[in-house]
Amino acid sequence: MTSERSTTGKTRRVGGVLAAALCALALTACGTEGAREAAAGAAMAATPTASPTPTAARPDPMDDPGLTVEEHRDALAFMRLVTEVAAPCEGSSKGLPAGSPSMQPPPRPGDSGVPVPVEDLPPLGDTSWNFERVRQEVELGDTEKCAALRHGSRIAKALDGSGDPTAAHVEKALAEIGYNLPYRLHGPEEAGGRVRFTLDLRGGELCLDGAYDGTRTTFDPYGVHPAVYCTDVKRRG
Repeated sequence: MTSERSTTGKTRRVGGVLAAALCALALTACGTEGAREAAAGAAMAATPTASPTPTAARPDPMDDPGLTVEEHRDALAFMRLVTEVAAPCEGSSKGLPAGSPSMQPPPRPGDSGVPVPVEDLPPLGDTSWNFERVRQEVELGDTEKCAALRHGSRIAKALDGSGDPTAAHVEKALAEIGYNLPYRLHGPEEAGGRVRFTLDLRGGELCLDGAYDGTRTTFDPYGVHPAVYCTDVKRRG
């Protein structure tokens, strides 16, 4: 009798130990699987998503049928501003403002200073779409170079020494002098103690990169094909 009880007790203890061991193995497996899943998720999150290459010309926001009356009004006001600023430049260099601001490239993060080779734009008769070709920088004419100086002068007058280099401050200052259309103003963004922004001033091909450091504003004008955004362009250097 005693032997049977002893054997039964041993069997129960062995069974309990085996059960505990199986549970421990299961938990370890689950933990390992969870760690693998977490690692896989982290790897996926760390992998950047490539921006798709446009398969057609960028749409003009003015062609959006959903624009409200107010948005149409704001767009027309912006185009009036662009036209008025450029008007004194037409066919003459007399429109250059006195004390023109510094038109030099603001420092760009990761810029090696090595010029980027550029292809010629397709001829006007070539209607095939090639994003890599139409995103090349376009040479500005004299009128638009003059207009760039005039826009820069207006912005520098509003910004220089006006306050700390914060995105909110720059956006407010630009809005007060008429540069307040969301699809015409890219940024402003704070980086390296400066606020950087890009203005789409195209009635023709003019775009303008700007940077404000709390004291002074610098500008870099360049030409952009109408089928792409200012931020799409591949700069020459």
